[in-house]
Amino acid sequence: MEGGGGAVGFLPDPQAPSLGLVLSAPRIGGLDLYDLDGVLKTRHTGERLSGLATAPNFELRGESLPLIFGAAADSQAVRGFAVVRDGAQVLDLPLGAIEPLDGVSGLCLMREGTGFVELVVLSTGAHAEIWRVRDAGEDQLSVERIRDFPLPAPARQCAAFDGDIYTASPAGGLARLTADGTLLADARYPAASLTIGEFNGTRLVLAADGNGETVDTFDAATLEAGISIDIVDGLSTPGVQSPGALAVTSADYGYTAYANGLLAVYDTDAGRLKVVSRDALTRAVVAAD
Repeated sequence: MEGGGGAVGFLPDPQAPSLGLVLSAPRIGGLDLYDLDGVLKTRHTGERLSGLATAPNFELRGESLPLIFGAAADSQAVRGFAVVRDGAQVLDLPLGAIEPLDGVSGLCLMREGTGFVELVVLSTGAHAEIWRVRDAGEDQLSVERIRDFPLPAPARQCAAFDGDIYTASPAGGLARLTADGTLLADARYPAASLTIGEFNGTRLVLAADGNGETVDTFDAATLEAGISIDIVDGLSTPGVQSPGALAVTSADYGYTAYANGLLAVYDTDAGRLKVVSRDALTRAVVAAD
C-alpha cells in the first residue's frame, strides 16, 4: 500500500469481511482508504491528522454509518468524517466544536455505544479529556466534555482497551491509566506509536520507537517489557524494515489469513503501509514464550 506515514486504523465490514478497509492519515494531510489488496479506494484531501479513531458501526438516524475522527493538531481541532461503504466515499461530518483546554495533539476511541462514541483527546500539555459525541437529532453531532485529568507526561498517541487508557510519547514513555486518569503502570520507552491487542489469551501493548527494526511488546497490565518482534518476509507476511505507525484489530477481515484480524504497520524505510495477519503475530508471541 503506497503512501501513508501517519496514524493508521481500520473500518471492518461485518456484512462482507473481505471488503473491510484499512485507513491511513498521510503526512501530507487527508485520509487514504485501502482494501486488503493494497488498492487505494479513496483519497480524501484535508488537514494533516496526528491521530485517528474509528466507529465502524455508528447508528446515525437509524442507519449504520462508519465514522472516522482525526486530531488536526495544526488547527487544534478534532475533525469528523462519515464513510459511505458503497464506493468508499468519505464525507466531512458536521461536528460540534471539541475544544480542549490546552489544544489537541492526538486522540483515540474510548468506547462506542448506540448512537454515541467517547473519545480520549490528548492535549498539547500533560492533560487529557474524554469527549462524548452523539446524534441528538440536530444538524450536527453534539459534543460534550465528560471529564478531564492530568497525565504523567505530555502524550502524542493513545489507545484504550476494556476501560483502561494507554498513552505514549517519545519523551514521556508508556503509561497505563484508568478511565479517570489514575496511573496504574508506566515504562521508560521512547514510543512513537502504540496499539494493544490479545494474542493467544495474552494482552499485549505493541509499540515502536520509530527508529528501530522491531515491534516491541509490553505486558498490558504492568507494562513490563516483553519480546521484540522482527517482522520478516514470509509466505503471507511482508517484511517490515522500520516500523512506524501501527494498529491492530481482532475484527474479521475475511480470507483465511485475516479472519482473526490483522496488524497494519507503516514501514518508514519502504514508504509503504503493510498488513500482517494477527495469527502470524500470535505464533511469534507463542514461539517466544
